[in-house]
Amino acid sequence: MIDVTAEIDILASPASIAAVMFDPQRYQEWMKAVERVEVHSAALAPGARVTHHGTFMGRSISWTTEVEAVHFPHLLALRITDGPFKGQVRYGIQRSGDGSRVQVHNRGELTGLAAMAPAAMVTGPMRSALDADLGRLKALIESPA
Repeated sequence: MIDVTAEIDILASPASIAAVMFDPQRYQEWMKAVERVEVHSAALAPGARVTHHGTFMGRSISWTTEVEAVHFPHLLALRITDGPFKGQVRYGIQRSGDGSRVQVHNRGELTGLAAMAPAAMVTGPMRSALDADLGRLKALIESPA
């Protein structure tokens, strides 16, 4: 079982952050592992699906997410339905002081050949990747237009 959470404070409103963070067409701007996406359902609504293509730990991977719940601008809950990791990812955004507290929480299990790797070998790199992704999201949102 993999259970990884990363958080960051961003000096922006939840709506400004969610406009970037919840938009799969913008994932490549802040998620290093994502090289391209295929949006199967354009609406940000339960059942909407997106297939992501990219690399993680030096390997080419693809995975599909499906929206479980969305409460714009505070929550986007996704189910990872296929790929080397199956489970859930949750994006949370809450007002905090002059900005917002942003959280990404991944929880699930490795599948296929990836399941043969000890979870500890994936948890550290996944946590580092999430921290770096949130750092890129912060820079993207806080940088002057």
